[in-house]
Amino acid sequence: MKKIYFFIVMVFLGLNVYAQDNGFGVRAGVNIASMTNYNSKVGFHAGGMYRLQILSNTPFFFEPGLMLQFKGGKLSQSGVSSTLNLAYVEVPAVFAYRIQLNDAWAVQPSLGPYFAFGITGTVKQSYMGQTQSYDLFGSNGALKRGDIGLKIAVGALVKRIYFGIGYDLSFINLPKNYTEGDRKMKNGSFIVSVGYNF
Repeated sequence: MKKIYFFIVMVFLGLNVYAQDNGFGVRAGVNIASMTNYNSKVGFHAGGMYRLQILSNTPFFFEPGLMLQFKGGKLSQSGVSSTLNLAYVEVPAVFAYRIQLNDAWAVQPSLGPYFAFGITGTVKQSYMGQTQSYDLFGSNGALKRGDIGLKIAVGALVKRIYFGIGYDLSFINLPKNYTEGDRKMKNGSFIVSVGYNF
């Protein structure tokens, strides 16, 4: 086991020695979030990532990160209006390839999984002028905290300034006690980002 750890450390040290463009970046922007069978709502995201060039002579990168994501959805049914507000700490682990168009501009598609943990979650329900809120992630809450999905994005780099759009597609059906015929609830989010690569 020690040999495996030593090998991994040496690989990363080697990458850091020979790679051309390692470094940190920051990202923030707007989410158009929705859930299966729910309407969309506006949220936002903010966080950082690390850019690790995998091969020294190829612009292929591994970009793990740490993000705060606000998702959820809205639903009106039988006179009841429900708004779900979900906040996650998200760890994306995407791979990106940079296509350099000229000295200033580059295009960068990326793809990879994300892993998320719900830190706050509430549903606000309104009916006939009365409003109530319920916790969704607590011990008695209806939803699972963990979420796993796929992140797809394409960005444009102007020198070190980043502009991007993407989509987060969840694989997890969130209700804890789901039975056949119940309403499915999976996160989805269209994302518009800006950022800076250091």
